[in-house]
Amino acid sequence: CFPEKVFVGVGVPTPTKKGYNDEGRAVTLEYGKFSMVFAYVPNSGEKLVRLQPRLNDWEADMIAHLSALAKSKPVIYGGDLNVAHLDGDIWNPEAKHIPKSAGTSPEERAAFGRLLVEAGLEDCWRVMNGNDAKGAFTFWSQRAQGRPKNRGLRLDYFLATKGMVGEVGEEKKGTVRVVDCRHLEKETVGISDHCPVVIGVYVPE
Repeated sequence: CFPEKVFVGVGVPTPTKKGYNDEGRAVTLEYGKFSMVFAYVPNSGEKLVRLQPRLNDWEADMIAHLSALAKSKPVIYGGDLNVAHLDGDIWNPEAKHIPKSAGTSPEERAAFGRLLVEAGLEDCWRVMNGNDAKGAFTFWSQRAQGRPKNRGLRLDYFLATKGMVGEVGEEKKGTVRVVDCRHLEKETVGISDHCPVVIGVYVPE
């Protein structure tokens, strides 16, 4: 189905004037019963040189963006979110370089947790697989040849308004539901250093 409205950038109804909006990092599709936001979150860079702009600008503004959308209808937020939230999202969480690396720094991981709470979202894959699930990654370093040994990170996500994820029971038939979330890992070997994440969405008539 086609969206009723499309917004490019972060900030509704008017995009912010921050530099990230010149980089084509976000698009919002507004449907009749829900909204979808797709993003390529800024990487914090080597030696975390872009960490503070990411935390102070992008993260804060995206929370405001998602929260504004959620006032009128449920929200699904997906894309390369450039963070491995839990230890189970990192193949070697105990390694000394992990706290100093982009996507696995304590600051980025904590910011992701705040986004879930403040924007009222839940991690679709985690809801369906549990917080203890490990080894399901979406990124593997080509330089380190991580994919054959499944040495990777989970950086790509779909998040959804809390309570939106799960089966369509009788009491949920009138609401939009995320009914499936999976990684297309085996289907995309050799194509990219990331694998796609896909979801199934039930939309009532």
